[in-house]
Amino acid sequence: MSEQTASQDVPKRVECPAAKDPAVRLFILAAMLIGFGIWCFLDRGNYQWKPDGSINEKLGYILNHGGAIALPVVGLVLLAWGVLFLRRRLVADQDGIGYAGREKIPWDSVTSLDSSKLQDKGILYLRYGEGGRRRLVLDEWKLKNFRALVRLVESKVPRVEGQ
Repeated sequence: MSEQTASQDVPKRVECPAAKDPAVRLFILAAMLIGFGIWCFLDRGNYQWKPDGSINEKLGYILNHGGAIALPVVGLVLLAWGVLFLRRRLVADQDGIGYAGREKIPWDSVTSLDSSKLQDKGILYLRYGEGGRRRLVLDEWKLKNFRALVRLVESKVPRVEGQ
């Protein structure tokens, strides 16, 4: 346990809702793809298939006719992914850590804590399971209330640098 953790009070329960920045990036990309798909749909009359045409004419036809379908579908998938990302919530308490609605990882099954990227990137790696084969990544960019989570995790798990 670090001196900083020992000097601060350790919370008994920490809830970390999802940060909005990663989801906003997905929403922007989804809006762009849906917009390009609509543009391809509206513009497809300008591109007709010419069997003896150049490769650029054929690719223009394929992009405008195929893109009118494929781009909005991919955009809707990214939109759904962003909504699901915003609904995630990490919960850590005295019993264990895990995302709400999923199986919680008990503290006694966590074998090590790798904090080698905590200062630079705000990332913690928790190794758990049989022989530490599985890994849970805790990322400050994706989670709110991250500092309280770090204090709770450091009080529960031994720290191993650079694993």
